Amino acid sequence: MLLSRLSVIPHFKPFTPTLTHNRGFWEFVNMMFNKPDPDRIKLLGPDRACAEWVLRNGGKVVWTNGLACADYNLLPPENQKTLQIAELDATDSGISHYGFPHLTGCTALWKIILHNASYIDNRALMGLAYGKSALTYVEVSKCLNVTDSGLKELKVLEKLKTLVLFNLESVNNLDECKHYLQQHLPKCKIEDGASEMNQQF
Repeated sequence: MLLSRLSVIPHFKPFTPTLTHNRGFWEFVNMMFNKPDPDRIKLLGPDRACAEWVLRNGGKVVWTNGLACADYNLLPPENQKTLQIAELDATDSGISHYGFPHLTGCTALWKIILHNASYIDNRALMGLAYGKSALTYVEVSKCLNVTDSGLKELKVLEKLKTLVLFNLESVNNLDECKHYLQQHLPKCKIEDGASEMNQQF
């Protein structure tokens, strides 16, 4: 009865969810799972907070003592001395650019793998600058939302020794990007192929 009455109101248009609304909703959910919590960082330290971010979104970490963790529920107790992160593996994860400020203060984090991660885009690659003081190894592979301009943002990672790039479908000229990066990072070896990190877990 209500719908029949509304149907005669001029210019009335019932709300129907669209793809744009759905995209906006999931973007909001992703932001909430990724954005840093300053109070938690202050309480537990940057490494613990960063590990929580990575694991909460389906990634993996390796501590400086060599132990790996891929399960949020297996994190050390909060009252235990904070471990430092050495490696971060975002393979198949929901990590996005919203969370990259978590890298700030992770002074032992030398290696990051960004492989087959749906939310990794040019903004995320810009976010790697938060970890530039320690990063020496970065892989970017099978990330559909990364383009040429995003790859070129890696030029700020002046301590890089190894950069692995492959299966980047939205990059128009990978060779040109590599040449550009090599000019800015002359001490970095730019490689193709799968990384060792993906075989460690």
